[in-house]
Amino acid sequence: MRSVSSWLRLACILCLAGAALNHAADVWRGGWLPYGYAPLWLNTFWTSLTLLDPLAAALLWRRSPGGVWLLLGIMLTDVTVNLRFSLHLGSTLEDSAALLAQILFLGFVLGAAPTLLRDRT
Repeated sequence: MRSVSSWLRLACILCLAGAALNHAADVWRGGWLPYGYAPLWLNTFWTSLTLLDPLAAALLWRRSPGGVWLLLGIMLTDVTVNLRFSLHLGSTLEDSAALLAQILFLGFVLGAAPTLLRDRT
């Protein structure tokens, strides 16, 4: 039977893979920096997740603590930026299922991080 940390790690890896595929699909359809409606810094950040998400997933797969820290950094930054941009546009959480899902995943990551950092086997 797999340990709790293995299931937590797998859940994080699968979510990161899904996010990376979403960003890669955006780049495929819209070219590099596909989020033209956003300021350049935000467009660059969102596009960089095309590379950062799979990197974090790979590090988590290898059980590297760097993967946990990268995942925490990605999620804290992404939720903060997305929430601020959404509020700037006048949106609410009720308007954005994706943002709500990101906030819930951030909570999951914050809860899972201590277990993932302890488990390196």
